Amino acid sequence: MIGVLFPETSSAAGRLVLAALQRSVSAAQARPLACAGLFAAGTPALIVAVDVPDAWGDALVEWIDGSAGKLLVFGRLPEALASRLGCTHAAWPQGLAEAARSVPALAGHDAQSAARVRYDDTATMLGGRAWERPFERFDFTDEWNNLGYGAIRADHSIWALRHPLDVPPAARLASVEIDGAARLAYAALWQQAQSSVLWFNRSVGPCDSFEWRLVENFLSAHRADVLPCQPVLSEIPWGYDAAITSRLDCDEDIESARALWQAYQRLGVPFSLAIHTSNLRDDTHYAILREFAASAGTALMSHTATHAPNWGGSYEAALAEGTESMRLIEEVTGQRVRYAVSPFHQSPDYALHALCDAGYAGCVGGIIRNDPEFLIARGGTLAGLPDGFIGHSQQTMLHGDCMLASGDALAVFKEAFDLARETRTLFGYLDHPFSPRYEYGWTDEAVRIAAHEQLIAHIRSRAVKPIFLDENAALDFLGAKASIQVVEDGDAFRFIAPRASSNALVFAVEYRGECVPVTNKGLPR
Repeated sequence: MIGVLFPETSSAAGRLVLAALQRSVSAAQARPLACAGLFAAGTPALIVAVDVPDAWGDALVEWIDGSAGKLLVFGRLPEALASRLGCTHAAWPQGLAEAARSVPALAGHDAQSAARVRYDDTATMLGGRAWERPFERFDFTDEWNNLGYGAIRADHSIWALRHPLDVPPAARLASVEIDGAARLAYAALWQQAQSSVLWFNRSVGPCDSFEWRLVENFLSAHRADVLPCQPVLSEIPWGYDAAITSRLDCDEDIESARALWQAYQRLGVPFSLAIHTSNLRDDTHYAILREFAASAGTALMSHTATHAPNWGGSYEAALAEGTESMRLIEEVTGQRVRYAVSPFHQSPDYALHALCDAGYAGCVGGIIRNDPEFLIARGGTLAGLPDGFIGHSQQTMLHGDCMLASGDALAVFKEAFDLARETRTLFGYLDHPFSPRYEYGWTDEAVRIAAHEQLIAHIRSRAVKPIFLDENAALDFLGAKASIQVVEDGDAFRFIAPRASSNALVFAVEYRGECVPVTNKGLPR
């Protein structure tokens, strides 16, 4: 069990962190904890503290000195704990706000901020490596980051750096650099005699990044010989080392998706279409839709009724967009859609609630430009949304506009997959069909198909046993995973699936450095 500490003043970050933990370990194994609960009977041996005040610092020091456990701290280190861990105060670097932002990307190029996070080789202790990531990066104007992670801000928000601190060299995992010079600590790991402390200098930690893998490894495997560990449910089904899903968002045309669909059929890779139902005013699109709906290895999704920015700007507009799209797709194909794709990947909270109320089981979105709450490292239940509705971030946009003008044109997309495989993340990418108005940077269909084929070839060359899933199958798997409850039963962890699911894949669980299938026998604690 993981106890999550946060004061009311930090509840916005606290709720997002709690939801992120629950997506990794199940809702039953991460629960809010009062400060007084640190010393109550049955206190969890794994504690997460989110932006806690100085008044709680002595209690946390006493806990790490007297408990055999793990403490994960996001954001503010209370003064007593910072002192106990040997931290020193620093000044905020001049020009940090400007260095944290990137200029827009030009076609054929990416763009990155001057401020970046650089991990040391010590990150290997938590299953990472010497990663390097900018605070903000773009592959298309100022909208998309095809590597999938969110932005680290310098604006005093929950997405910003929290503390101008430095840490002892032996504890440092990652530094904040500006123009190559280290300025502050970003992440640190301390090894105590009876405990370990992991800290990220951000109120929400790395909940929107591949770096979340360090958190999972800290909880599930770090010092497994002497400290308690928490089982982590994997996004990759048992027996596979990578999982991939892809789709076309049919903003302006549907029939022109046929050529790429045929290419995917030749490759034996499932295919998905997200339908913007204004296109259905033209019945020339009906044939491909009906053929597609009747084929194996395909998935239909809603892409709204009118592709309105921010789902129309209100709960009522979003409800109408989702309801009308669902109705029209079923009317044309006889198939009821269960999942939606956000227009422009904009996923405001009111729209998610509207989709849930319209009967959808989940939504795909996520983009670095807006709605940072929806850029989630792991798919599953969202903070503030009911059980049975899930989200999944898929920010990798395979467009001609994003192909690099020099070197390997597909280098960013290959890196995006490699990061996903390395961190056991379900990898989703998207493209759009051509339309009479817009070709998304592709010169012609042959060039576009060749790029898709090359990315799939790269995936198959890097993964030993990848599984390609259509979007319905991928989201069904995440939905079924979100329904699993990990419970402590005496000397074992047991896995309970409370609701029926169409998912036929076996779940994997990571615990004490091993990855094993989820079974009715459970795991010894």
